[in-house]
Amino acid sequence: MRKKEPRDTLEVAMLPLQDGRQIVVPLQVLVEVQQIQFGAKAEAESAELTELSWRGRELPIDSLDTLCGLPAPAREQMSTVGIFKADKDAEHPFRALSFCGNAAHRRIDAASLEPADTPADGHFVGAMRMEEQVYLIPDLPKLLFTGS
Repeated sequence: MRKKEPRDTLEVAMLPLQDGRQIVVPLQVLVEVQQIQFGAKAEAESAELTELSWRGRELPIDSLDTLCGLPAPAREQMSTVGIFKADKDAEHPFRALSFCGNAAHRRIDAASLEPADTPADGHFVGAMRMEEQVYLIPDLPKLLFTGS
């Protein structure tokens, strides 16, 4: 009987952008995902939802699309906020990023990934093809450690 070789697997979160493309990030950088109704809350309070109360912290909400160098979606298109680990030694060790649609978790076999062309628009460090879908790889330091 032949011994099975261990395979390299990655646990990733796949996050949608407004234009239908998806980014992929290591699952360990994502702490929590929450569904948010930006439009309904903003109308009720006559103000935009710009902060999230999370575990005793007030986190400014930034747009995932904007931080990826793409146009910002309208607030009412946002439906989800991801809480990301940033710099544990910083004043803000967590970061809240809003996006249009639902996050997905997947364990992928590294051998099933194929390189893909990195798009000219946006701040992406690469792209990979898995099955028939292309996933964009964001500039993680920019996404997690800069901005507000």
